[in-house]
Amino acid sequence: MATTSYSNWDFHNYHVQQDLKGGQFVSAESTLVAAGPPNLDAATDGSGSNSGDGVVYPIGMLESVGIQQNKQLQRIFEIGSTRSYFVPGRTIGSVSIGRTFYYGPSLMRVLYAYYRNKVGTNNSKFDVGESGDATITIDGQVVPNPAFPLLNTTTVESLHGIQRAPGEDYFWIDLASDVFAQPTGLAIYFKDANSTSVGALYCEESYIQGHQMTVSSGSVLIMEGVSMQYDRIRPIKMIS
Repeated sequence: MATTSYSNWDFHNYHVQQDLKGGQFVSAESTLVAAGPPNLDAATDGSGSNSGDGVVYPIGMLESVGIQQNKQLQRIFEIGSTRSYFVPGRTIGSVSIGRTFYYGPSLMRVLYAYYRNKVGTNNSKFDVGESGDATITIDGQVVPNPAFPLLNTTTVESLHGIQRAPGEDYFWIDLASDVFAQPTGLAIYFKDANSTSVGALYCEESYIQGHQMTVSSGSVLIMEGVSMQYDRIRPIKMIS
């Protein structure tokens, strides 16, 4: 029996939500985080739905991801009453990401996987276009190719010509580089243990605000972390 009101509440024998089964819970293993273009329309061909293909780059070795949203509220009091009024303002959102540091594309590189390096005559030109294989080999190590998701891009658009390199090869470390003055996007997909889609979201117009890396004498692993701010969250319509 489902608990529908106070009158049939029986906490000795029933759950409050009676129809929930074990396989319907969402966990970290059934959550996927991916980086993509600055807005959802560019990632989904303007449809706003997940078709199974796309231009987002799945990010591996993540230890933690946090999303925070805060709405501005102005509280107004009046003389002669203990009550108050609220005037809602704008909503501000941020994202924090922690990732294991390993031999391969660094965290800031994968967050900007949409910006593929194209060698020019005077500077590095980050552009959208054909990319190549899903993996690349660096000194004998096979790692994911951050440019690969761009294979499904249908619109070629010119992006910013970088004047200050963010790093060498796939190790991006200089937050002062002007590539990080450009926006990126972040997608998060949720499934339950039965592989049923629960929902998905896209953080549009995201910018890296801070980057952290700490090493101590007892470190077994080194962690990278970034904090980001985004313009807005948009839901992704899941097809499968």
